[in-house]
Amino acid sequence: MEAIQRFFRHSVLSYKALFGWLDPKVYVFVMVLNPLSQLLFFAVLVNYVYGGEGLAGYIASNALLLCVMNSVFGMMSVITSDRGMGTLQLVMATPSSKAPLFISRSLAHVVNGIVTAVLGLLFGILLFGLSIPFDALASLLAIWLVSIFSACGLGLIIATFCLWSPSMHLWSNLLASILLLVSGANYPLSVMPAWLEQVAVFIPLTRGVRLTKDIINHGDYTQMTALLSQEFLLGCSFFAISLLLIAYAEYLARVKGTMDLE
Repeated sequence: MEAIQRFFRHSVLSYKALFGWLDPKVYVFVMVLNPLSQLLFFAVLVNYVYGGEGLAGYIASNALLLCVMNSVFGMMSVITSDRGMGTLQLVMATPSSKAPLFISRSLAHVVNGIVTAVLGLLFGILLFGLSIPFDALASLLAIWLVSIFSACGLGLIIATFCLWSPSMHLWSNLLASILLLVSGANYPLSVMPAWLEQVAVFIPLTRGVRLTKDIINHGDYTQMTALLSQEFLLGCSFFAISLLLIAYAEYLARVKGTMDLE
């Protein structure tokens, strides 16, 4: 029980430390207003292109995509903030297992991603006067939770590049653009080239976007169990790969006696 309490306590404290130095107004602008402006842009665009057909599904899908701010840029900050503050060496040198250490630091970004997505959905509903079936909310929450967990796993892989590369903004913006491009939130995946459609299979959020549209637009739950299981396994694989990369960086640090970029 003490280990579980320590796990969650570390998650909360690390998240507070990450944003504690920021002015709250900066947090609101970056984590709330910026995602909402993105949703407004794509909601107006798809409403114009499709003449309002299936608009609720498109808005909900774009609300889910707002988690990119947490799953990509938030996860990147988990390691870049340590490097910037000079605490990375202490984190890597601690004898504690790195797996629970980094997973607990990722947990707050998963929760914050859910909050951002729900805010985006409420914003879209109020702005366009849409209605979402009440019985779909629990399923939608489960789909979003698993999808954001998977996206945070891929975000942590990109974050580990910070251990070798100083160009983190390039990597994070590239990943954010890929998630936006291949998720299918604003158009059907069938309009993409066949090779890009195959790439989408290995990208998180793709299955979450499809399930969100199926449930809200058509009330179709038939693919939920299969696609949600695939998304969860994909997320677990991403976290496993990221922890292997961190273990490799830890090995190099002990061999070379430094964590400086080389």
